[in-house]
Amino acid sequence: MLRPGAWCDPHGQERREDMLRLCTELSARYGRAQTYYYGGQGDGSAWLVAEHGTLIRRYGETGEAEDELLTLGEPLRYERTRRTELGLHPDWDPARESEDDEDAWRWTTHDLAPDIARSLGSASLSTSLPTRRHAAPASSP
Repeated sequence: MLRPGAWCDPHGQERREDMLRLCTELSARYGRAQTYYYGGQGDGSAWLVAEHGTLIRRYGETGEAEDELLTLGEPLRYERTRRTELGLHPDWDPARESEDDEDAWRWTTHDLAPDIARSLGSASLSTSLPTRRHAAPASSP
């Protein structure tokens, strides 16, 4: 299932709880459900992944103060890989991270949703659509 549009934003204040509930329910039925937000004009990205009725991860970086408060679950394998590629510890630990480390991760995740989608097999997330906001919940049997 693929439903593009701002309604599916896993991070936006208006729909984040709906998306959390819907993805969890869809994943219980189909095994896996995902929704993404990618602001192709520099306004951030977010992802929500659920499997078998359980939230796996919700993360977003849009430059808003509340971004980190919305983070749920453990980092995905792709997130850990990107952190390692940046020379950061695979799992965030404020005791180990400098302000520069935090900035590097924020800038990286600001555009990471399309890469997360591809890493999870949701290549249908297009970053070339002429829209300011694009999100897509996806599920697979």
